[in-house]
Amino acid sequence: MGFWSAEGGLRVLADTIPHLLWTADSDGSTQYVNSQATEYTGFSAEASSSGQWLSLVHPDDVDRVREAWDEAIRTGTVYELEYRFRRVDGQFRWHYFRSVPVRGTDGQIAKWIGTATDIDDRKALEESLRRVQEQTAETLRLLETIQSASPVGFGFVDREFRFVRANDSLATMVDLPVDQVVGRTVAEIVPTVWPRIEPLYRRVLETGEAVLDVEVIGRTAAEPDRIHSWLATYYPVRVDAAIVGVGLVVLDITKRLEAEAFRSAVMENMAEGLYTIDDQGRVTSVNRAASQLLGWTAEELLGKPMHDTVHFQRADGTRISTDECPAVTARTEGRPICGDDQVFTRKDGSIFPVSYSSAPLYIGSKVGGAVVVFRDITELRERQRREVEARHDQKLESLGRLSAGLAHEINTPIQFVGDNTRFLAEAYQEMLDLLLVYRECLDLASGDMAWEERAKRVAEAERKADVDYLAEEVPSAVRQSLEGVERVASLVRAMKSFSYKDSRDRSYADLNEALTTTLTVARNEVKYVADVVLDLGELPEVLCRIGDLNQVFLNLLVNAADAMQDKAARGERGEIRISTRVEGPMAVISIADNGSGIPEHLQQTIFEPFFTTKEVGKGTGQGLALARAVVIDGHGGSIEVHSTPGEGTEFVLCLPVAGKRL
Repeated sequence: MGFWSAEGGLRVLADTIPHLLWTADSDGSTQYVNSQATEYTGFSAEASSSGQWLSLVHPDDVDRVREAWDEAIRTGTVYELEYRFRRVDGQFRWHYFRSVPVRGTDGQIAKWIGTATDIDDRKALEESLRRVQEQTAETLRLLETIQSASPVGFGFVDREFRFVRANDSLATMVDLPVDQVVGRTVAEIVPTVWPRIEPLYRRVLETGEAVLDVEVIGRTAAEPDRIHSWLATYYPVRVDAAIVGVGLVVLDITKRLEAEAFRSAVMENMAEGLYTIDDQGRVTSVNRAASQLLGWTAEELLGKPMHDTVHFQRADGTRISTDECPAVTARTEGRPICGDDQVFTRKDGSIFPVSYSSAPLYIGSKVGGAVVVFRDITELRERQRREVEARHDQKLESLGRLSAGLAHEINTPIQFVGDNTRFLAEAYQEMLDLLLVYRECLDLASGDMAWEERAKRVAEAERKADVDYLAEEVPSAVRQSLEGVERVASLVRAMKSFSYKDSRDRSYADLNEALTTTLTVARNEVKYVADVVLDLGELPEVLCRIGDLNQVFLNLLVNAADAMQDKAARGERGEIRISTRVEGPMAVISIADNGSGIPEHLQQTIFEPFFTTKEVGKGTGQGLALARAVVIDGHGGSIEVHSTPGEGTEFVLCLPVAGKRL
């Protein structure tokens, strides 16, 4: 305190400065505080000197304050620290405390002089600035993330048209990494495009107005062989009202335009009609084929309720309700629908059958309409009708050949049955005559006839009847007649089995039995030219249309027999081998011959309709075509031909045991 007595003016100065000022002895005990400190804290000089000043420090700062002060006392170094100090009103405010040691002539610390400056406003400002900086940094990170992740290209070009910034999407659009875009001019990046877009950049710099949504087409330096399309917006970038460059937002629409071009090409060139409707059933688009098929122009159909315009009636003219319309159903139920049992009405009022598919069009998660694809099946129906007629003609052709063969097969047993019957009739008459002689000779009323006469007459009758011959031949004639009748009956049974269930209904059938029956029916076609070898394996019953398969088997057997004609002409007999087996889920039937074979260049065409190698009048050319249709289309199987000219031909049929999946 003597120091202050000697320097009274300094005390006055200490009491007037806008800081808290204090002194402490060498061990850190407070000796003096100025009036600003006592007024600020409400503590007297005595309270401060007793060490109670630590109670004014914010509880969260006390430990570090004590540790820092103790460290300064121990080391004799300047004490500097920022912490919160309580004002007389109880508010803690940030202060900057600084205390320096004062040394005596001996170099030892005599006292400490310290000040505390209120920096709470500065700290608040710093905190505010820190938060602003964090928010700014966060905003920048967010913007950079958005720019990096955005599918839209962002860039900034300075007044020399050099890229200063470019995001990943913009760099990708020109097929370069970002570091190869920044620093280069627009003319270097898109040299073929620059002459067209340079005026746009200059307009932005000169007028300060943005140029919006300009479609740009051209090539990039990195990919000069491909044409790109972009949708670009150019806007001025200002700093303190001065335009420092041009910002650009670019959307690569190359794929979208390519997709639209592809969609347009497909829609306009596809043979099927296509139209789309909105959620109210009104037409939103129509392709060229639909317009041609319906007789309406696209402009006439757009906005019309499609159901009421083209699909409001059945083939018989009865009305179709909206609920039955497949396009409406696909839209309301949200599921695809297909069919071929509808008719559409043309603009002129005529109708035509269609095959169609209708699928819902989704906008987000909701159905916003439907797309319908259809085609005119008038020709298909006509072709199906012709195929049915051709199949009928083929059956008639086969029936004609079968009828002749069956007539021959039946005529032979019938002929010897007739001959035997006539023989039995004659034998019966002779035996009856002999019986009458016996009765007459044994009649007691003829007692006047001598026994010698009776014996003579009986012997003459027996000679005339030839009893020994009749005893030997009559049983044989009866047996042959019964065999002939059974042969005719077996042919009738085979024919009945052959034509059984010739319908669209599928049922399980024994293919081995069907082959055996067909062979019986076709015996007359085969027996004069070839021997038949059966190698029938164990087959499960197959789900099929057995009547159609019988027709296929018959066609193949007849073809095999026809292939033997050259051998027969040389007096040789051929061989037809029929075998069956199971391979996995398939029943396999092989019908092979060792006839003339099929030339290699014809093996790919034998299944075509109306193709035949037979002379005129001997075939319609429908047999193998219908066989293929029955096996593949009708049963989901396969039919293959293996043939070597001069050695023979084998047809291999594979049929699914469980039938064709419907």
